[in-house]
Amino acid sequence: MLISKKELLAQTGISYGQLYRWKRERLIPEEWFMKQSSYTGQETFFPKEQILNRIKMIQELKDNYSLEELAKMLSPESTEVGFDLEDLKEIEEINSDMLPIFQTILDKKTYSYIDVLMFVILSKLKEELNLNEKQTGTLLEGLKMHLEGMKTTDYILIIFNQETNYFAVISQEQSPIYLDTRFEIVKKIRMNEVSNQIKFKYSKVFNSDMENKNGDSSKGASDPSYSDRQASSEGENNRSNSKKKENEDIFLKFNNWEVRL
Repeated sequence: MLISKKELLAQTGISYGQLYRWKRERLIPEEWFMKQSSYTGQETFFPKEQILNRIKMIQELKDNYSLEELAKMLSPESTEVGFDLEDLKEIEEINSDMLPIFQTILDKKTYSYIDVLMFVILSKLKEELNLNEKQTGTLLEGLKMHLEGMKTTDYILIIFNQETNYFAVISQEQSPIYLDTRFEIVKKIRMNEVSNQIKFKYSKVFNSDMENKNGDSSKGASDPSYSDRQASSEGENNRSNSKKKENEDIFLKFNNWEVRL
């Protein structure tokens, strides 16, 4: 379902200038701006649910994050930071009982961001669809060969079943899926929406890992003025972190896992 630019501005209360500034800052993907013919000539339309969710998110968080931080978190590009088992244990959305099974199936010690995202999604599906451990693990087994090649989160994960067997398809956002009618689609999940939630909720973890990877922490340790600068900014950081936590809670409430088509 689409929404026109005029309807969007009226419904969200933002200005024309804000909309296009957020586009320039990469907060709103350029491909969401779709020119179509109308009775007035050419008019711009957007995917309704996605643009409304995105604008609400920006409005809630723009006072506590810089536009650069928001753009980085909202980007469908996956981070190149690797995650180990201890990192996975910090992410409460990953089912702890499934972790050993996920480890066995992927058979590696360092996990990509796409791996982590898939663990979160499968954990959520296990809960919502009441899947057992074997059914959940089988979904990962069927998808694992594709995860290495995925460098972006801009996909839809489609779950369908036949009797007690569950299967998955990963599709580009705008690509139609023509499924054998003997199968029933039970879930469609925008991976980028889930990614946004995880990136915001665990932004400190991801940013810390990225800084450590780039050697920023060692630079600070060797700088004699680093401790003074750190101490002077600590109070301000604590205040801003409390604001971020409030907004993370709000953010997680208004975003949906399931795609509405």
